Amino acid sequence: MTLSTSPLLRITTLCALYVAQGIPYGFVVYTLAAYFAEQGLDAEAIGATLAMGMIPWAFKWAFGPVVDRWTLPAMGRRRPWILLAQVGMVTTILAMAMVPDPARAISTIGVLILLHNIFNALQDVSVDALAVDLLTDAERGKANGLMYGSKYLGTSLGAAGLGVLIGPLGMAATMVVQAALLAAIMLLPLLIRERPGERLLPWSPGAPSPQTESLEERSFLSLVMDLVRAFSRRSSLLAAVVAVLALLPSGLLSPIANILFIQDLGWTKEEYVGITGTLGVWAGLGGSIAGGFLADVVGPRRLAAISAVVLGAMIAAFGVFDGMWGERWFLVGYLVIESGLMAVLNVSLFALFMAVSSPRVAATQFTAYMALLNLSTTIGLRLAGPFDERFEVATIYLIAGGLQAALVLVLPFVAPRKTPTDLAADLPSA
Repeated sequence: MTLSTSPLLRITTLCALYVAQGIPYGFVVYTLAAYFAEQGLDAEAIGATLAMGMIPWAFKWAFGPVVDRWTLPAMGRRRPWILLAQVGMVTTILAMAMVPDPARAISTIGVLILLHNIFNALQDVSVDALAVDLLTDAERGKANGLMYGSKYLGTSLGAAGLGVLIGPLGMAATMVVQAALLAAIMLLPLLIRERPGERLLPWSPGAPSPQTESLEERSFLSLVMDLVRAFSRRSSLLAAVVAVLALLPSGLLSPIANILFIQDLGWTKEEYVGITGTLGVWAGLGGSIAGGFLADVVGPRRLAAISAVVLGAMIAAFGVFDGMWGERWFLVGYLVIESGLMAVLNVSLFALFMAVSSPRVAATQFTAYMALLNLSTTIGLRLAGPFDERFEVATIYLIAGGLQAALVLVLPFVAPRKTPTDLAADLPSA
């Protein structure tokens, strides 16, 4: 029983590792932030500390070439990196637990959060590369849906689950529980081989698989050439265009929606967060899982096109029917459905980007697409101010809806790597 030969084992392991990514995120962003606020720290101190955790994710693309080029081939191509990252995640959480008074040592906590997220980002890159390597076309959609949903679950465990333990156990013991959860999840990649014949542990009997061994023999220059070859395909380049455009409307509307609901429509912060953080999260979880299974039925490219058009039409309709903004049911329905559709779009794009990526440079290429999605959101956020100055809010929603639906103009030309020429390019160089 190995990850490459058992669909159940690989999907279970991938989902569990995504839960491991979500637990610390939920704990830091929600539980730890609330704890610091309760201890009297100001917004600047809390914000600066949380921002430390975002820095590694902005540069996680740098891990891609390293993960693609070097490994311990006898233990698998991705598994050694996943184990290293998971050990680092557990260790940094335990180090936080050893800080006597976290609120009075916030600089130390900030450094540990930074270190933890370096390992967390490395784990994310390695797990995504493993998924590109091992998932078949038939399971890629549902696997991405379940993985994306698992991160929602991990975030919930880190926030609500661990949050209730601080009162009876204290902060230090709660962090130890968190480290124990991450260590338990690590047992899956620790005790399951990536491919048949490989070593379970460094001192165990076994040998590298032919695929891993041939890729390990490449020079760094060869890796660069493989990456250039991967991005020379029209589909790879157009997938990058899709990634840059996909989340631009979401980024544009994020600050606009906050101003609309809270300042213009008179919602309280608690009301707005209560809907987006509860019903919205559950809708996102449901959309992730449903989108994953739908992607396997209709194909990720087609599902991405459908969800982009439906989401764009709904956003535009929200702007057209601005006379309904006084009706609470209309507003709540929009927020919940928008969250679910966005999750479907994200999952279908993840599956499509995996299908486009070359296994030879999977960590680098897929991570590049994820970085471009982050860039897309950033561009949208930067456009929010100029748009707010020039257009009415209803008009901004119309424009955002059109931009979202415009993905359908590019998606038909983004083809997965299925032709003989494409597949030959993934084989080891002579």
